[in-house]
Amino acid sequence: MKKLFLFLLSLWCSTVVFAQENASNEYTLVTYNVENLFDADGVAIYDDYRPNDEDGNPNYTKEDVLTKIRHAVRVLKQYNEGKGPDVIAMVELESDFTPGTMLSADDFLKKYDETSLEQMLGDGFNEEIADLPSELLLLKGMSDAGMWKYEMSVGKSKMGADGEPETVQKTVTYSRFPINHDKTKIHHLVRARPILETWVNVEGQELVVFNNHWKSGAGSWEMEQLRHQNAEVLRARLDELLAEDPDLDIVLAGDFNSDYNQSHRYDFEKTAVNDILGSSGDEEKVAEGNTAYVYNLWYDYPIQKRGSDTYRGKWGTLMQMMISSGMYDNEGLQYVDNSFEKGDFGFNTFSTSGEPKRWSSTFSGSGYSDHLPVSMKFRVADKKAKYSDFSKNDDEQWQPIELSYSKPKDYITEEEFTAEDPRTKPEFFNEYVKAAATVTGDYDFVVDGITYDVYAPAFRLNTVLSEVAGTDQEVQFYGRFSQYRGNWQFVVESPDFISVQ
Repeated sequence: MKKLFLFLLSLWCSTVVFAQENASNEYTLVTYNVENLFDADGVAIYDDYRPNDEDGNPNYTKEDVLTKIRHAVRVLKQYNEGKGPDVIAMVELESDFTPGTMLSADDFLKKYDETSLEQMLGDGFNEEIADLPSELLLLKGMSDAGMWKYEMSVGKSKMGADGEPETVQKTVTYSRFPINHDKTKIHHLVRARPILETWVNVEGQELVVFNNHWKSGAGSWEMEQLRHQNAEVLRARLDELLAEDPDLDIVLAGDFNSDYNQSHRYDFEKTAVNDILGSSGDEEKVAEGNTAYVYNLWYDYPIQKRGSDTYRGKWGTLMQMMISSGMYDNEGLQYVDNSFEKGDFGFNTFSTSGEPKRWSSTFSGSGYSDHLPVSMKFRVADKKAKYSDFSKNDDEQWQPIELSYSKPKDYITEEEFTAEDPRTKPEFFNEYVKAAATVTGDYDFVVDGITYDVYAPAFRLNTVLSEVAGTDQEVQFYGRFSQYRGNWQFVVESPDFISVQ
């Protein structure tokens, strides 16, 4: 009996060790649009990211920069038990308009090893720190939080005739694996942000990550034609690389400002992502070695749950990942089947809908981003791995996914909300309030004598409130206390959130 017990114990230990080794050989790649991570130099093209608004009130300050980085780090620490993703394709960091001394990631971390990001953006703030680009400040935040030690490549914009970057934003790729900087390239575009091509050495295997941020306006044909350039440049580079090595392991990641099924969703003559780039839902075709296409990982996700951003009450899929046929063979690196996920962690989404909590510079900053991160896993090739349950193009089954709202379970009561002027209470910002209000003729809400704007993202207020607007009759409502362009407002997400007394 004792021998049997020792045998079973040995077998169990071997199984655990194998499982641990197997899990440790899977790596995570995340792409995340952090929604305008600007630096702390006080120079910004966008009004929302200047230190003071037009009335002279504090706007995007160094305190906001610290909050924004802390929140980005909180999201990234959800991967690999707090160590962060193995590779990160970060999108929408500010192009530096006041570049100081250029430092490598390693030199920067060594220089500021004896201080913290909090000190740097607090009492220790000076001109030298103000000159630091946002990607280094983020790197310091990740280092302070105990994440991997990352290398990075930066998709810097060309400099214009005026000596300033041609694009407001850039992409940055962080990797805990060595980056081959000699092979890494920046593909510059006309009137569009460059594409960053980063070569990463993963345990002796080459992984090529293309980090993208295409022109915005997914539903605009005019913008779609500008995105054609992004797709043409990227497709030409893929063809060049795959002609040399058809089995090369490639991941396309970032904010494509297109939906994964752009050609089905919009009646465009030609789409950048599907018709030019060759993004496909036919996984088997790509897995069998057809290099004219890349497999879009959204097809690995349940069709009714596809969405990482919202616009006008509907889910979109602007953040995307696509992989080459080399990610399916038994050499180099492999995609871990069905490992594609979107990063809804609860704290970065609203409880009523799952909608991303977008960033706001109000007070010292709150929220995260208007996009959720998306991720995939890969591994050094397992020759025993078999791919059989292939996803297929299911565009004909797709229907627009409307945001669905449920009443908030946690909210601030009217008594709490009106005890002091709520406009001075940072803890109330972007939180749900349950209160009574009268409705003005302009459909504003008056609560405890203060008039607030009302924004209804998914319905028209007059369909619910036309009979009481401009009267003394009260309504009960649930509203998220927010601010837009300096004006305080309630965001009322559903007609079910209003009841006429």
